[in-house]
Amino acid sequence: MIRIRTKMGPRWQKQIREASTPLTVLSPYITTNSTLELLAKKQATFYTRFEVRDFVCLASTLAAFKLLLDAKCKIYEVKDLHAKVIMDEADFVTLGSQNLTFRGSAENKELSVCFDDSQVNTCERVRSVVNDWIDDPDLELIDWPRFLRMEKDVEAAQKAYEDFNEALSKIQGAADVYQAGRVQAAREHQERERALRKAKNLAAIGAAVRSGVPSGTKYTGTVKPSEGSARLKFDAKADLLQWTRKNGSDLPRMQKSSRCLCVLDQQKVGWARLASQQITKFAQRMTIGGILPKPFDRVDVTLSATPKDLARAPSDTTLVAILKNGNGTELCLVSILYSIDEISVLGTYGPKRKPTGKKLKSIDQLRVDLKSWIDSNVAAFESLLSRNITSTTPLQRRLEGINADEFFEGMDTVVDVTMVFKGRNGTKPILVATTRT
Repeated sequence: MIRIRTKMGPRWQKQIREASTPLTVLSPYITTNSTLELLAKKQATFYTRFEVRDFVCLASTLAAFKLLLDAKCKIYEVKDLHAKVIMDEADFVTLGSQNLTFRGSAENKELSVCFDDSQVNTCERVRSVVNDWIDDPDLELIDWPRFLRMEKDVEAAQKAYEDFNEALSKIQGAADVYQAGRVQAAREHQERERALRKAKNLAAIGAAVRSGVPSGTKYTGTVKPSEGSARLKFDAKADLLQWTRKNGSDLPRMQKSSRCLCVLDQQKVGWARLASQQITKFAQRMTIGGILPKPFDRVDVTLSATPKDLARAPSDTTLVAILKNGNGTELCLVSILYSIDEISVLGTYGPKRKPTGKKLKSIDQLRVDLKSWIDSNVAAFESLLSRNITSTTPLQRRLEGINADEFFEGMDTVVDVTMVFKGRNGTKPILVATTRT
């Protein structure tokens, strides 16, 4: 079987413990780590680089070589070695990017392939190539005298390396400052573009409201306390569930507790839960349930314009769609630019997942599939959202929201409300609220 690994340490250690034949290691760089200690106990044979520069910059460490020499391991120098291989003589071979170092086995972004006894031909081919290299009679043994000389050479080179590194750091620092300036300038440009886009979007909301077919009816209400919570209350002549178009035709009467898209002062967007003479709640977050096609029909969609949810998306976002599975686990967040007449998906974001090289868990696979569907069907997704944003169909779930004094930012605020109709034949009613100054 062939196995792909991003972290080889545990796999190496398992095979080393189980190995019954001699172990061979090719690694350009070697530092102390738990895998090296196991190989030393097994008296593995090592093929590696042995140059002053590698020890001065700590790509390899003298302590690691001392460990191997103390364990009486054979170590050979291979010029220009770049391959990384650990193998026995029976049924195990690994090759990949990891050096036999602490960082290579535990921290770096690495990728290696493990072959076992089910891949006999492949293992033998790898061994054949490796044996061609290590059978070279001119390979030089790294023994105690060479090690002791290397200690002196490294000490002598240390000052030169430090001076070189200091000069290099200054040059790299200047390069980093230059690049940081470019990145900051790009971010500032991006934020200016986003601010402009958001300003245009808010202006478009106002334009969309003004371009709607207006109702011939307008009511004036006042934010008043009621049963412990503030509500926008109207007099007995008001009927917020029945609206007449300007041409005189009636909109079908809405059911009590219907939700309706509400635009405040031509900018702030939310949903109002209507009763005949009062609006009981204003919501900036609304779960509309499963509106997606199979196999995502069990995914819940929540639309939100709350500051908390918007803060999770880019600064030009005016609405987000939060998608969750049936257990309430968030799958992804979709950033949206919404201006009533138009809805545009800006991007899809989800939890970051560390690559493991293993088969995805079911929830991670759902996230991947869902994001792929949205990215491939943006227009269809936008249409589904648009259809539900302005719907007045009573929700199966209660529309939770904030009280009127919070939405209108004050008790006793006087508010004019009317209705405008958008869409084909005015099928999308929008409640327009304007606060009196």
